[in-house]
Amino acid sequence: MKNEIRKISLEKRKLLPVEELSKKIINNLLLLEEYKSAKNILCYYPLIYEVQTQECFKDSSKNWFLPKVSKSNLEVCPYCTTNIQKGSFGIMEPLTEKIDSLDILDLVLIPAVAGDINGYRIGYGKGFYDRFLSSLDVPITKIMLIYSSLLYKSVCPDYYDIKVDVIVTDNGVLKINC
Repeated sequence: MKNEIRKISLEKRKLLPVEELSKKIINNLLLLEEYKSAKNILCYYPLIYEVQTQECFKDSSKNWFLPKVSKSNLEVCPYCTTNIQKGSFGIMEPLTEKIDSLDILDLVLIPAVAGDINGYRIGYGKGFYDRFLSSLDVPITKIMLIYSSLLYKSVCPDYYDIKVDVIVTDNGVLKINC
């Protein structure tokens, strides 16, 4: 079922006005208290049809970090506009060294191919974010950025899927665990 939802959603989002919807999603994110109070944020650098997060990096009141794929895990590295390149899976990754402690992170912005109203998401099926989130020693606010048309009643989560705390869409915000 998850693979079918993933397949349908990947095709569906190719037809969306990505720039327009991304601006609405980012505007909704910027209004969140969880965002305003965060200092150190792990964000993703978007692929073509994902919610476009580049505008966020202009907020110099925050310290930005990007994930880097290392074997089957994600490492967290400081973001620097002049120090990134295409890495694994064609995703822009930092060339900087990974941080020593994840305890400094206040917030994680997570991409999704599809998601549900209960806070579960479907990614590309490799499990990078679920493994990363399950490895955290301290609670960090997890926010899924997703187009409202790709939010379903259920995405049939598995036992290892990690819920997010907040879902931000072009239509608004849904708080799950807050």
